[in-house]
Amino acid sequence: WKAIVAIADVSFYVRPDTAIDREARRRGNSVYFPDRVVPMLPEVLSADVCSLKAGEDRAALACHLQVTKAGALASWRFTRATVRLAANIAYEDAQAAIDAPTAANPGRRWDAALIETALAPLWDCWRALAAARDKREPLALDLPERRVQLDEKGRIMSVAPRERLDAHRLIEDYMIAANVAAAKALEAKKAPVMYRVHEPPAREKLMALKDYLATFGVPFALGQVIRPATFNHILERVGDAEFRPEIMEQVLRTQTQAYYAPANHGHFGLSLGSYAHFTSPIRRYADLMVHRALVSAYALGPGGLKGDEDFERAGETISALERRAMEAERDTIDRYVAAFLSERVGELVEARITGVASFGFFATVEGVGGDGLMPVRDLGSEYFRYDEGARQLIGEHSGDRYAQGQRIALRLAEANPVSGALRFELPEGRYASPTGRQNGSSRPPRVLKRRGRPANIRHQGGKR
Repeated sequence: WKAIVAIADVSFYVRPDTAIDREARRRGNSVYFPDRVVPMLPEVLSADVCSLKAGEDRAALACHLQVTKAGALASWRFTRATVRLAANIAYEDAQAAIDAPTAANPGRRWDAALIETALAPLWDCWRALAAARDKREPLALDLPERRVQLDEKGRIMSVAPRERLDAHRLIEDYMIAANVAAAKALEAKKAPVMYRVHEPPAREKLMALKDYLATFGVPFALGQVIRPATFNHILERVGDAEFRPEIMEQVLRTQTQAYYAPANHGHFGLSLGSYAHFTSPIRRYADLMVHRALVSAYALGPGGLKGDEDFERAGETISALERRAMEAERDTIDRYVAAFLSERVGELVEARITGVASFGFFATVEGVGGDGLMPVRDLGSEYFRYDEGARQLIGEHSGDRYAQGQRIALRLAEANPVSGALRFELPEGRYASPTGRQNGSSRPPRVLKRRGRPANIRHQGGKR
């Protein structure tokens, strides 16, 4: 197969040490919120000049790939090009065209012309790439991403998981192939590379995962060589068990955080030895640096690297800015979810315990998301012991347990759109255990105080 991944040639327009470049480096990346985008680049670039639009000529940096029948990258090269897109096709439309080509979107002119000449071969080549991906066994965590839908006035219509299609996976696999080619091409040219690094999990986190899996009866040997496939095999062993989402979340927490650096330590999650970000220079400064390195290495004209570029310092800076953006995006989603749920305060909701600590447990509303606290002081009058290894609270006399992953009906006591915080209470008139049985007493919770702190907070071993 011959495939071309064409990306907007941002390096042609954004030259090193210009005012636009300095501001882009200061921002580090674009930040995406449900109602707006805070772009890395000015809108005239991000939404127009560097936006690939159907029927219009655009400057691009093209990655030319040769893909074997087995899905391996046989060769690659990079050129500057002028491209004209035949069509901009939504993921859902492309998927429908492949699933039912004769019936797909008959009102759109591109259907008949492009399904056979573009979409069908695109999918055929992707099947080879997907087979190669499956063979190398990257980390396979299918955790849903929340999507907040707003109406024209900015009011929340719904909060639901994003749909995951083969069309999404197809684009991801082509982008991964181009990212790998960019890293290897720069290595071959002895040029500087801004790698996307994802290191293997630390032993301390692996030990914690082992203890956690043991509470579900899932074995995990620490003496083996840890690969992404190791975690995939754990999920295969779990199958479709009710606690599968909790296992996936814990496996995710076990992973290290990816970062940018000029020293190559591989990408553990993708099971790749060399990996760099090439496909999003409009929204990530790291990709723009890779583009500039390719322009210089392949002698493609103006807009290459300046001679004294400090990749080490730049990697530290843009990694920190990426973490800041991720936190902002996550906090904003939590605020929207809290605003969405504020109309349901006082109602019973189906929730799942997502974390347990000595002071209570955290739960999330099923199908919507948003984390809320159930304080241990509100669980009744008895002491609750915190079992750190099993991540559960255990009633000292009743034996009632509140453990990570368990489903429970809770009353939504508070939803604060300003802070994004939720607070839960047990259903009125009973102290509900996750098994659904009552704790016997129908009295409201009694909080005992000792030395100014709730007496029903007790750690394992009696420590407060």
